[in-house]
Amino acid sequence: MRTITVLSLLVFGMLRSGLTEASPALGEGVSSWPGFRGQGNSITLDEKLPLKWSEQEGVAWRAPLEGFGQSSPVTWGKQVYVTSTGGESKEHLYLECFHLISGKRLWRQQMEASEKVEKVTKMISQGAPTPVAGPLGVYCFFESGDLVAFDHEGKEQWSRKLTKEFGQFEGGHGVGSSLVGAPERLLLLIDHDGPSYLLCVDRKTGKTVWKAERESRVSWTTPLYLDRGEEAQVVISSNGALEGYDLKDGKRIWWLENIKRNTVASPSSDGNIVVIGSSSPRQCLAVKLGGEGDIAKTHIAWRAESATSSFSSPLLHRGVAYFINRAGTLQAQTISDGKQRWEYRLPDGCWASPVAAGERIYFFCKNGKAVVLAAEGDQPQVLSENSIRVAEDDKVYGFAVAGNRFVLRIGRELVAVGP
Repeated sequence: MRTITVLSLLVFGMLRSGLTEASPALGEGVSSWPGFRGQGNSITLDEKLPLKWSEQEGVAWRAPLEGFGQSSPVTWGKQVYVTSTGGESKEHLYLECFHLISGKRLWRQQMEASEKVEKVTKMISQGAPTPVAGPLGVYCFFESGDLVAFDHEGKEQWSRKLTKEFGQFEGGHGVGSSLVGAPERLLLLIDHDGPSYLLCVDRKTGKTVWKAERESRVSWTTPLYLDRGEEAQVVISSNGALEGYDLKDGKRIWWLENIKRNTVASPSSDGNIVVIGSSSPRQCLAVKLGGEGDIAKTHIAWRAESATSSFSSPLLHRGVAYFINRAGTLQAQTISDGKQRWEYRLPDGCWASPVAAGERIYFFCKNGKAVVLAAEGDQPQVLSENSIRVAEDDKVYGFAVAGNRFVLRIGRELVAVGP
């Protein structure tokens, strides 16, 4: 797939089949990481990721960013995209494109924010929503309400100002929900103190496909797109409720209410169940897919007795669900019944969600340390402990996986780890 002709035919075939931008990359055999948590499940098929690295050996490149941000990078082919904000009131919005192999910045776009804020702190979202990449380009959303599409050369395709259309975002900590990619569509959840909604837009034109009105719910979670054929769904875990929406028309299919403190961690699924994280005990739970209406009495599979989930989202891999609490304690639960298998204290807490790669699971701590565990066993088996340099007032916020390497996001810098 190295010629332009073959690549064009493949893209055309994908567009007609409806796979479009939610599918893997087509260029040079490099698999892509197109959105938040990759395809939304934090699992990669890349089998040659590094096991060991340090600041002295294993860091491929470091690239300074124009602004500060808390979003994760995304990749498409050999291009890495990342967003950030700048200025005393986050008035400058940046999208930067880097080369995956060399770390060279290929282009940068600067936009002016539709809305400015009076106060900026690292506990109020700054460039927090992760973009989405695909064959036609990259799509980015900022907490100012600006939703913008660019092609892979950095040319703007369309833009919208959601706060001008639907009202300003209300709440003390900003907006953190990331864009979600679905075939030919983009999904965006705006849950805040004001009128909340789930928005579905057309990737090519940016026009609204449907908009589902929601009760006011303050949270920073990202929806999960579930490809279930004709029954494709959008699953939302947000401040008191877990809900499933029909991708076709935005109608709510099922729901579970009276959940506590599920405001940050995003839902995960293995195709049979959905698992959510909460910072409150007995609120990390699993529900069976396939229900309709209120599923409280019919589809709850289990509740974890002691596991809690703070910033990072739960990971489901090979029959085990992994949760990380605020202090950095990793708790492994059996997916079939929710019973705890073991727990392990990581070097620090995690903002980034863990990622599974075959026989290994990677955990990236805020302070730059990373632990690699074996994906099997009744007890935690540490394969390696690694570290990169992170300033005391900064942290690892997220990462992308592509080309046998990790691209880590620190506030003002990208760090590529791997060959």
